[in-house]
Amino acid sequence: MKYLFVATCVILVLLSVGTLLSFPNARTEVPVLYWVTDPNPAREEQVAIFHRWLINSGYGEEVVLRTTEDVAAFRGRNWTPAMREAIETAEANGDAGRLWAAPPGEGALPITVRAPLYELRVDSANRDVSKMVIQGVSGVGGDIMDINSGSGMRYFHSVGLLRDVTEAGKRLGFDPTQTFAAMEPELTLDGRQYGFPCNVALGMFWVNRATLKKFGQPMPPERWTFEEFERLGKAFVEAANPPGERQTVFYASSGHLEVMYRSLGLSMFNESLTRCALDDERFLRCIKLLYKWTYEDHILPSSAERDSFDTQSGYGGAVLQLFNRGNYALFPMGRYALIQLRKFGPLDVGVVELPHGGFPNAFTTTRAAAVYVGGDRQELAEYFLGYLASEDYNMQIVRDADALTPNPRYAETEEFLRPEDYPNEWGAHEAFIRAENTIAIGGAYSPYVLHSVAGRLTRDAVDGFMNDRLTAEEATAQAAFRVNAEIRRTLEENPGLRAQYAEDEALQEQIEESRRAGRPVPVSWIGNPFHRRYYLWKGWAYDDANGRGEAPGVAPE
Repeated sequence: MKYLFVATCVILVLLSVGTLLSFPNARTEVPVLYWVTDPNPAREEQVAIFHRWLINSGYGEEVVLRTTEDVAAFRGRNWTPAMREAIETAEANGDAGRLWAAPPGEGALPITVRAPLYELRVDSANRDVSKMVIQGVSGVGGDIMDINSGSGMRYFHSVGLLRDVTEAGKRLGFDPTQTFAAMEPELTLDGRQYGFPCNVALGMFWVNRATLKKFGQPMPPERWTFEEFERLGKAFVEAANPPGERQTVFYASSGHLEVMYRSLGLSMFNESLTRCALDDERFLRCIKLLYKWTYEDHILPSSAERDSFDTQSGYGGAVLQLFNRGNYALFPMGRYALIQLRKFGPLDVGVVELPHGGFPNAFTTTRAAAVYVGGDRQELAEYFLGYLASEDYNMQIVRDADALTPNPRYAETEEFLRPEDYPNEWGAHEAFIRAENTIAIGGAYSPYVLHSVAGRLTRDAVDGFMNDRLTAEEATAQAAFRVNAEIRRTLEENPGLRAQYAEDEALQEQIEESRRAGRPVPVSWIGNPFHRRYYLWKGWAYDDANGRGEAPGVAPE
């Protein structure tokens, strides 16, 4: 049995070596790092640009080829096709030209050739969060991981998978000052940075002007209230749908419940993130409004009506097809909707904010890249985050319209604001930037409950009301009760969190006491990013970090 085991091991090793040797692309002259991301077609171009960026930024090997023998030796090294392309096409390589297709002769020598510091490869097979966590805790995670916004960052940090890149961000130019201000809570925790945006998403209403014109309806204002939305929506559906026939045209594909209740000064969690606050009259008002707009005013489609549409889904889902076809005049999505909308032809589109109840706001998020703390080449991986803040990467986002650029500087360019090939979009891009710079606020993430769990429990309660299984009062009570039960369960199962929870609860009591007494509170007491902005806007807080007493960009109306 012992000899059988040894023989099996030897055979397996030989087969593994043979398999490796059969794939020459697996061998390369430089280290290989893996980027765990989605299989978006744009990733191939982004990786190619990254290799050239490394060369042009001076991050790599520099070789002087003085003789034809030097050229032959350099060409004979184990360069993969991706490395060859980068070496031949990088501007920093100058007259190296087509080094493999037409190698330079003695008369063209010497030449200086530069190669990237490392090779980046995409790993889209392991993008699932559970796979990323299992591989990460096992010590075999991808070197660079895409994580979804603040909730993903906090989750991956809680299981010990993220490298602290605070100092690297300052050194390589990707610290939080190099992105939008609203991104800071999405990238940092306790003052330390753990990622940088690959792009920045912001929910706004896309408007099909042609659909409005077809039914003689006006363009909505860029900023509008619940009442204006309802009035314009009712007029539209009345004009667009013949009486007595099944309704097939709606004003908007959906609303955004969180933006709605935030506009009334409410967040999912209280100021200290210790309790779910949705058992509130403001949440009740918002879900009742959604019900009214859906089943009484028919401004929005019901779930059954959405399912009844027969259309082929494209990038971004069926809603884009229906928007193009005229079934929806408005739909909420980020700038990345243009990836599909551009395929439909030159649509006459506009962009407006989601309606508000007093406090204009927009929900912003990011797909961020983070460095795996268990990787062998963590310092090399940090260069990729520097690339995300660079002109090379950002201008690719500008061209592809894949949401907003990570670095705001490149959203101010003519190419971003008024793309030459798409004059029908002029004005839409500016609206996104105005909102991101003024009213954008990220999510509220409690350290005492998984954000995905809190979101699911809230959706379950709202769905119960929208489907007539719960009253509005029962739905609001259920949402808060179940989320708070999860918080209690977390504290029972994780005793290490109890001391921090007690401190946060004490701060909450101080905040509430100050509010009852009419005193402003230090903004540093407030852990919830939404409440920080709202309190400053209302004049209920002062910025004890820098002395400012108001939030930028948003003024009471």
